[in-house]
Amino acid sequence: MFTLRIVRHDRHDQVLAECESSCVPHRGEVLQLDTVDARGDQVRPSTMWRIVAVTLHVPSLHSSSPGDGSPLQVKLVEVAVLPDVALSTEYAAKAQEILSESRM
Repeated sequence: MFTLRIVRHDRHDQVLAECESSCVPHRGEVLQLDTVDARGDQVRPSTMWRIVAVTLHVPSLHSSSPGDGSPLQVKLVEVAVLPDVALSTEYAAKAQEILSESRM
């Protein structure tokens, strides 16, 4: 497990989300960010973000071993994202297509 930090690429240092993860996303993928309450229920609409960069913070060979004897490991993966407007356009076009079909 490591910390997965989602940072908005076009707004310096704006962290959108941070959580524990065991999955490393890839550049080009889309993340869906959900806002949930204490019970896990969604409280706001989801937002879609396109991954533009992934940075793994890897300890070098010159790093000291942790005091507890555990091995060196990746503890932070930082993902830079931009709003996925391409998806918004695609959804709008699909919605328009469905509306057009229903008028026939």
